[in-house]
Amino acid sequence: MFSARRKALGLASALAVLAVLGSGCTPGPQGKTSGSTDGGTASATPSAPVTETARDGRTVLPTGESVACGLLGDDAIKSTLGPVATSLQPAQPDAERTPEGVLYDSCIHAFDPDGATTNALTVQIITYPSEQEASRADPYSLLPAAEDVAGLKHPAKYSMIPLSGSTEFVLVSVDGPRVVKFIAALPQSGAWDVAKGRESMTRLAQASGL
Repeated sequence: MFSARRKALGLASALAVLAVLGSGCTPGPQGKTSGSTDGGTASATPSAPVTETARDGRTVLPTGESVACGLLGDDAIKSTLGPVATSLQPAQPDAERTPEGVLYDSCIHAFDPDGATTNALTVQIITYPSEQEASRADPYSLLPAAEDVAGLKHPAKYSMIPLSGSTEFVLVSVDGPRVVKFIAALPQSGAWDVAKGRESMTRLAQASGL
């Protein structure tokens, strides 16, 4: 494979040289490139961040625009959650905007090298075009037996959700058009009880500045 690639590159280089000789052109002075200045420094225009549009109209935003990954640093997560975050992995950002103008900004902090969301902390910020639209979306609707959470700057609720292979501990905070969700998913063998989950998620929210 590598021999064929070298031959292809050698042929391309030879054709390029013949094209220059056949046109009667001579290469420019060394250190000069197309678009370079008199000082010999090539001018470069920084490229704009690339966005992608899905078939359903969602716009996938550059990962550098994610705010969710900045809410909690690795040290804050480890010191707050203790043993479950010992093998914390690098943050994985994901952000997209719907055709209706709703921004979903998520960050996954996996607790093991597999990076599975069934053993991870997910931080999600949902920003609606207006407070009215956020209210209509009912941010607490998917929280069974939700409990009010005190000690935060904005209204928040907490819920523990048992699943087939894991348990999710969810805290949702609402500030006008901005909804912030903290979802800690743990394997059944290492899951907290309701009280421990509430304490841990509340401390996470406080560490993030909510």
